[in-house]
Amino acid sequence: SSIHNVAWEEIRKAGEEEKQLAIAAGDVDADDGIPFCTVVADGQWSKRSYKTKYDALSGVATIIGYRTKKILFIGIRNRFCIICNRAKTKNESPSNHNCFLNWKKSATCMEADGVAEGFLKSVELHGLKFKRLIGDGDSSVTKRLCEILPYGPNFLVQKIECRNHLLRNYVQKLTAMAKKTNYPIDLRKFVLNNLMRFRTAVVKAVRYRKNETSSTNTKITGLSKDLLNSPYHVLGQHSKCDTYFCHKKNFDEDIWVKLAENSGRMTEINNIVNRLVINSSSLIVDVDNNICEQFNSLINKYIGGKRINLSQRNTYNTRIEAAVVAFNSKQYLRAINTHITKKSPVQGIFGKAFLKNVQRKRKNNIRRRELFPLQKAKKQLSKSGPDEHYGIAEELPPDDFSLEDLEIKKNDFINKLKNTDIVYLENETRDQGISELWHSERRKRITASNVGKICKMRSSTSCKKIVHGLLYGNINCKLKAVEYGRVMEPVAKEKYSLVFGSNIKPVGLCVDSNIPYLAASPDGLIGDDEIIEIKC
Repeated sequence: SSIHNVAWEEIRKAGEEEKQLAIAAGDVDADDGIPFCTVVADGQWSKRSYKTKYDALSGVATIIGYRTKKILFIGIRNRFCIICNRAKTKNESPSNHNCFLNWKKSATCMEADGVAEGFLKSVELHGLKFKRLIGDGDSSVTKRLCEILPYGPNFLVQKIECRNHLLRNYVQKLTAMAKKTNYPIDLRKFVLNNLMRFRTAVVKAVRYRKNETSSTNTKITGLSKDLLNSPYHVLGQHSKCDTYFCHKKNFDEDIWVKLAENSGRMTEINNIVNRLVINSSSLIVDVDNNICEQFNSLINKYIGGKRINLSQRNTYNTRIEAAVVAFNSKQYLRAINTHITKKSPVQGIFGKAFLKNVQRKRKNNIRRRELFPLQKAKKQLSKSGPDEHYGIAEELPPDDFSLEDLEIKKNDFINKLKNTDIVYLENETRDQGISELWHSERRKRITASNVGKICKMRSSTSCKKIVHGLLYGNINCKLKAVEYGRVMEPVAKEKYSLVFGSNIKPVGLCVDSNIPYLAASPDGLIGDDEIIEIKC
């Protein structure tokens, strides 16, 4: 249809524009000469779930260029076709028709599959690689991209968490904690009355550290320190506050800190803050996915506010594509008319004056909203967990390799590992979890934490699950035990240094000089011949 053709024509134009901006900025892959860019991605369904009903019949995943703010890809998924459904009800074969049913799994994994398709087709469609992905932390998109590796094992996609989602999640968790009645009521009221102070402390720390002139790793380290101290600052303890943060270093009023520690609430607050600390590398970039939320809002306009069932035939697809035309071109009717008539509409003096007036009003509205933002009260939403498919990890298809080919590939891989400068690698990966190099090189080796279960495997046990976990598995940072360990690790190091008088130095990924596929990442180095491993 005309709308379909115009939509993908606008997408290709946006891709070419994004590509030129990437080349101008010098963002080109040195290995194959293909430019790369940063994108923003999100998904939405054809009906409202209210966090309880994840059973939409259709959904769409959107990828938008960060520089152009234009759509680079849409992946539409439909789980229903009215003709096929009626034929099935009557136990008949469906008549010949253009079937739009292209998804047979649950609605919860539509977003991950749509975004993954966009990454796989980016080079073919635009001649672009998507290097960084800005998005929320509520889906399994990152996990899916780690599984498919759209650009090969040497070009990993970096996920940047949306700032707004992190801060909203932070405030929501503090609110939920403050409503637990097994804590002192005075402390709970103080936390509820000062929720925005907790948030403001984080925003101020991000703003200051982002504008520092030091290296990125130094900024992340400083921000992590400020984030861990932020709840103590709000609760009245200022002994560890930086000079830019506050001027009350000598005026401690830590009555709330003592009350929180005595009641056990301080540990829970630290666990909540730790999610921000884990995402310090994303917060320091200070970006959001608002542009995707704006497009989702435009989609809602075209599909009747998600109140009408448009998923039975092609209506949903057509309206999504119409929203793409309106979003990218900003002139929906003009773009469709030009495509059909093969010429631009003639504008008289009144038409030009009208369009000029519309643009003037739009610019004035944008300028006014920036100068005088409206303060809207946020509604408290009820929480409900998604089903088991939200975060699905599908098995990878087997590769058909002969034993001879597999042996050749294995030897080539080991020879590449032997050529690694292990001293340089250890020095560059001392930040461990926040180092992209640490993650990519660690996947190529068997680390000390995995040696035990590999050695204890029976000869009859398949290694498929182990290999899949080593290559694509990620530590679940949302587990309480993992969060507690991350929070208490620096405290344990400080306590060890105080008790034993030893200086703990950071250490990166240590690779065995004789067996290049064996490695370890200790928690610290003491002297030249001792390591420390911390378990909390």
